[in-house]
Amino acid sequence: MPDLRETKNFWRSRLPHWEIERGIYFITIRCANSLPSQAQARLEELKTSIESQDANSESFKLFQREVFATCEKYLDRGYGFCPFENGNAAQQLIADLEFWSEEANWLVPSYCVMPNHVHLLASPIDAQSMDLHKYLSRLKGRSARNINNVLNRKGAFWQTEWFDRWIRSEAELEKTVRYIRNNPVKAKLVNAPEKYPFTK
Repeated sequence: MPDLRETKNFWRSRLPHWEIERGIYFITIRCANSLPSQAQARLEELKTSIESQDANSESFKLFQREVFATCEKYLDRGYGFCPFENGNAAQQLIADLEFWSEEANWLVPSYCVMPNHVHLLASPIDAQSMDLHKYLSRLKGRSARNINNVLNRKGAFWQTEWFDRWIRSEAELEKTVRYIRNNPVKAKLVNAPEKYPFTK
């Protein structure tokens, strides 16, 4: 696994994002209007409290955990805009994900398309790979256009930001893969991971 000195890029907007050389990332992209106002308010509070924290600090790690937990609490309930309840929309996202990852030179060994969000495990293949921000921004743009066409709708599709965390150890990698595959079971969509059609 990469060490802490190999930072490639670090930026903050609503959430902090940390890109490292040869990183493997757990990524969650949620649909627009998929969180209630109280969850959005809590995310704003967390953002304010973490702005001065070092990205390598224990408080930063706790921040990431709370952001993820706050989002997942509502996302797994199927709150708000849930386009991927439509199987054709979910299949379109998978097609766009596979196409764009190949174009951007990224590997995506695991994913799960939930009703109002998607989880990815993704990593750049080599030095020619697109950077994290560009890879995800272009994936979101391409998939939003195509899925809106599938659903015969217009307007915002994805939330502006996404959650990303680079994987620190083999144990974390294994835990993350299990989480992705078990998310539909946790959300009570199916009773076994292999029964969910939109996961890898």
